[in-house]
Amino acid sequence: MELVVSADDDVKELFRHVARELQQAFGHSQVQAERLAKDYHDRFTDAGFCKSIGIPPQDDDFFFHEAAGGVALRAEYYLVIQGPSDPFEFIKWRTT
Repeated sequence: MELVVSADDDVKELFRHVARELQQAFGHSQVQAERLAKDYHDRFTDAGFCKSIGIPPQDDDFFFHEAAGGVALRAEYYLVIQGPSDPFEFIKWRTT
């Protein structure tokens, strides 16, 4: 499976790193990790989805600011654990 989240090569490369982080930090298989990375990108760049959970859409600048490790943490929290969308709950989870 080729991980395609954007036409931009730098964004594609970042999300390949996100998938590797998901494998290394959380033990997901390569296929699972790539699916999670793509799903995270697709959902959190979608204005309708983001509005439904009360956050602004994320863009490439946000992803690069968070870097692969930060995006992987967010993907694990929001998509796997399905934690509350309250950003303070994410921060609390991330620091424990």
